[in-house]
Amino acid sequence: MKKIILLVFVFLVKFNFSQNSVKTHFIIHPIDKSIEIRLYERAASSWAQLDKYRLLDKRRIIYFSDMKASIELFSAQELLETYGKQISPFTIKTETYPDLTFDVSKDGSALKPQFK
Repeated sequence: MKKIILLVFVFLVKFNFSQNSVKTHFIIHPIDKSIEIRLYERAASSWAQLDKYRLLDKRRIIYFSDMKASIELFSAQELLETYGKQISPFTIKTETYPDLTFDVSKDGSALKPQFK
């Protein structure tokens, strides 16, 4: 009986850990040290369109319009090697791509690209 309880406990702990593990795919870099970067992190985490701005084989840094922070997107190849994440068909595979900045949406739930 103790073995069954222990097995169930181990399974639940492993299941809970796998549900809570975060697969980092970007880094927010504060430029203005007085800002609260959680706003930027929350917007980037909840916005599902970052692959459209991700490069295939190198990291990309995109500044926020307020110039108080930047976001560094991991490369698609890096995500494949680290997490086994398949390369999105939206990934930028050419050497030329539009220059842009991001705005954080008013409700803080998404990023809005601003093309230059």
